[in-house]
Amino acid sequence: MEAIEYHFWLQIEKLVGPVPENIKLLLQFSCFCNSSIADLDDELIDQIEQEARTIPTVLRITANERLMKRFFGVYFLMPNEFRFRSGERRMMKNIALAVRRKGLDSFIQSLRTIQHHTEARPAVSVQLQNCDPQSLRQILRDKLLNAMGNNQAEISQDVLKIIQDNMEIQIVTEQGIPDAYVFCPLCGAKSKLSKDRTGNIIVSNYTLHVRKYHGIGPLSHGVKRKSEEYGAGPAEYISDGHLMEQIIKEEPDTSGCEQGASSHYYPI
Repeated sequence: MEAIEYHFWLQIEKLVGPVPENIKLLLQFSCFCNSSIADLDDELIDQIEQEARTIPTVLRITANERLMKRFFGVYFLMPNEFRFRSGERRMMKNIALAVRRKGLDSFIQSLRTIQHHTEARPAVSVQLQNCDPQSLRQILRDKLLNAMGNNQAEISQDVLKIIQDNMEIQIVTEQGIPDAYVFCPLCGAKSKLSKDRTGNIIVSNYTLHVRKYHGIGPLSHGVKRKSEEYGAGPAEYISDGHLMEQIIKEEPDTSGCEQGASSHYYPI
């Protein structure tokens, strides 16, 4: 899903709650990801149904069961008989009503603002353009472990082992530009890795987090961590002061670290 479409549905779901994926896909196919969504009524929904039945031929997905299920749900084996069910029709009407009540001008303006900021993003480096998510994860993992290994005066071997065995790196791509996030296995912090002026990803955000919150010295003062969680020998400890509230925000704070046990981003 393109960045603008993602933000479009983000705005919609703030008004009406979660929208099923198949409704998003079918509305997008019929070009209703714009102000025209406010005009949805039974007649237009009937037209969207008719257009939906052409999807297997137009997109050439008949042999792709996964995509057929994403578009047609229970009708994936018989797309020519596809119908919106009563609850789906009601949801689309609720979407139209919510957009009309909020006001089209403010709704469209928010999308234009998002589009402006998206277009203003710096170009990604050639290195990242030619790197698939799995390879990028491995490159960043090696850079992170190497950087922390060079800080043995500040980061203990026990901490390094826990991170090495449990660190999760997530790559999120919007409009071809990858961003990387590291989830700290020690406290649940989510760190967005910064980029330098050339667009290359740098790892200092997370290494600074580890040095600041999990640096050398006993990981004691408070909260026990069972050794089975990390496979790190005897029970380890993390200071009460080092545990931050586990909440993921939509934008990183100034330190580059966010807290949470889950993410709004989909793994690649």
